[in-house]
Amino acid sequence: MGKIFNSKITDSHSTLTDTAKEVMTMVTRYEEVTKVGIGFITHVRGGRRDIKFLPISGGIKAMVRGSGAVQELYIYTSNTEVVTNRLSKAFK
Repeated sequence: MGKIFNSKITDSHSTLTDTAKEVMTMVTRYEEVTKVGIGFITHVRGGRRDIKFLPISGGIKAMVRGSGAVQELYIYTSNTEVVTNRLSKAFK
């Protein structure tokens, strides 16, 4: 797990899982993304890499699953469809 900082990132929780760090690196480069909030990490069994999206006011909540953990990322964007499609393709 590592730390990452960028002007688009809110740092109330600054620890990222390795998989969430990959997603964070991608989305902070997207012009459509205005801010990313780092959420909680939940430890889980198994290690399949996956990403799921839930709509939130002003963007999307991404549930990023890596080896043994799921992390929430709150991605604030002007175009949820573009961001969701890009991330989905990157995870296949």
